[in-house]
Amino acid sequence: MFNNPLNLIGVILIIAAISLCALPFTRPQLFRRQDIVLIIVFFISGSILLFQNRWYNKELTQFNLILLAIPAIYYTFESLRLRSKNLQ
Repeated sequence: MFNNPLNLIGVILIIAAISLCALPFTRPQLFRRQDIVLIIVFFISGSILLFQNRWYNKELTQFNLILLAIPAIYYTFESLRLRSKNLQ
């Protein structure tokens, strides 16, 4: 399953999506409606990178998904950090 480093990036994206899904239950004041879009993007791109032998075998598509994943994860953690500062 982890014979390709892209599979690891897919797992990281799926874990990020699951942690964002758990956010309303743990800290509901930090969750916003725009986080749902990030959850969907993380699940779709993570599943494509995890199961890459079935979908999108082209290297350019995988590279584009990685380029999508890095700013999305950065945006998620930065917005959560700013929201937690705003509440204090």
